[in-house]
Amino acid sequence: MRAAYFRGNEVIELTDVPTPQPKDGEVLIRVAANGVCGSDRKILRSGFSFIPGHEVAGTVVQSGPGCQTPLGMRVAAYIPLYCGTCPLCMQGRENLCRKKPGLLGWVSNGGYAEYMLVPDRNALRLDDRLSFHDGVILLDTIGTSGHALRLARCSSAKSALILGAGPIGIGALVGMKALGVAVIYVAEISAYRRQKVDELGGIAIDPTQESLDQRIRAQSPYGVDLVFEAVGSPATLWQALDLVAPGGTISLVGEYWGKYELERPKREWMLNDLTLIRSFYFPIAEFYENQQLVLDGKLNAKALVTHTFSLSEIRAAYDRFAAGDTLKIMVTP
Repeated sequence: MRAAYFRGNEVIELTDVPTPQPKDGEVLIRVAANGVCGSDRKILRSGFSFIPGHEVAGTVVQSGPGCQTPLGMRVAAYIPLYCGTCPLCMQGRENLCRKKPGLLGWVSNGGYAEYMLVPDRNALRLDDRLSFHDGVILLDTIGTSGHALRLARCSSAKSALILGAGPIGIGALVGMKALGVAVIYVAEISAYRRQKVDELGGIAIDPTQESLDQRIRAQSPYGVDLVFEAVGSPATLWQALDLVAPGGTISLVGEYWGKYELERPKREWMLNDLTLIRSFYFPIAEFYENQQLVLDGKLNAKALVTHTFSLSEIRAAYDRFAAGDTLKIMVTP
């Protein structure tokens, strides 16, 4: 089968490798779509020993002993390699499993190939009325943001600010719209993404051209009920602390692996009843809840896919992603 490898220094090599064979409890899927993710940028620079790609949907074409997923089923791949038996898994909190060896596509071969092995219990059924692209969007883009919104009790918020309108931030926007948030500001430097924000019913702000603080406080003097941080930087955390209303919630979803320091006046974060949440991915039950919201027309998944490239064009896909004038990009074998 054809597969892509990240060799480091942003070199992507396409090569032929043997098609894997499923073992006990594994299914082989024919990959239909794999979403380009910002978290791939680190391994694109550093190199990666596995086939990358972790936002995957496809069709089950072969199964090993002990599998329950029927051949021909259309599925999306759930990435936490959860154990299924620990207390957290038994509570339906598979995303928090402490016995998992890692994530599918990170500690095992992923979806930038024609075929991919997936544990049987990680193959999530995709409704026949939805496309494979919808299945991918239901993973990181809507699944991760949707879980963060549920933890933040988003449905009770009247106003919100999203910092960063990449795929996760845009996923939060459509989720907030579905949950009835009336006023949603979105800070984004890309003109292309700001246009998409406007089309999806958000209030786009270019923070390089106007004061985010002044713009929001002109309508919401005390700040917003919910800040969804989807950039991952100390600066945007400080903005969140400045702009969340008393009694409000900050949801940290953006990835930042450095040191956070609260370089803010104490009144902004100590003399305030605020809730700070960090969330990771989503439990399996929410995949099916979100799938039903898409089927009911409450969540707009299709609008979030803006570009599609073939596997042979994967280099062009990452170049386009780096330019910032996209939402979710799909790579299809």
